[in-house]
Amino acid sequence: MAVATVVGVIVSALFGITGVIVGSVGLHHANRAKEAAAGANLIAKDANTIARGANTLSTEANSIAREANDIARASEVRATEQNDVTWDCNWKSPGLYAVRNEGKQSAHNVWIQITVGGEIEEASLDLVKGGQTVLLEMPKSKLIWEAEKRQEEESRRPRQRNSGLLGAMDIPNIAVPVFNYHYVRDRVLWRTELGTPREHDKSLNLGSVGP
Repeated sequence: MAVATVVGVIVSALFGITGVIVGSVGLHHANRAKEAAAGANLIAKDANTIARGANTLSTEANSIAREANDIARASEVRATEQNDVTWDCNWKSPGLYAVRNEGKQSAHNVWIQITVGGEIEEASLDLVKGGQTVLLEMPKSKLIWEAEKRQEEESRRPRQRNSGLLGAMDIPNIAVPVFNYHYVRDRVLWRTELGTPREHDKSLNLGSVGP
């Protein structure tokens, strides 16, 4: 009877130890499985992040391609754009210079610079329509024009000479032209309706300071 009891206790102990071992092994495998699952989840998250990044890059690339195509089309349109804008620049009256858009279309973002000798006058306008005239006052040129006119009139007055007993006699002057030449430059910068820059640049070394 005592031997049977001892054997039972030993068998129970063995079963207990076996259960502990099996439980430990099972817990170890469960932990490893949990770690593997966690790693798989991280890999899946990284893959999703990479996929989202790839989609973002693809979207940006498509956007850049569309913008490049739009720029290319716009450049082609500007290159073939018709722009009926021509400039006539001349004196309207002494000291008043007229810059006229002789074309049928409007000039945008217009910048005008008129140089007469040492005098420079400028004007900036958002729009100059076809047929519109811009007037620039040039006071220094007016003073020079008036001085030249006086000089010209003086050269036409008859001279007198003393002829002894016959008294003074008026002797008409021989017509001598008065040459007063000045450097004149007309410069106009503008943009077309589509934004294409254009330029008018004309200079004269034998220009005048008035009409």
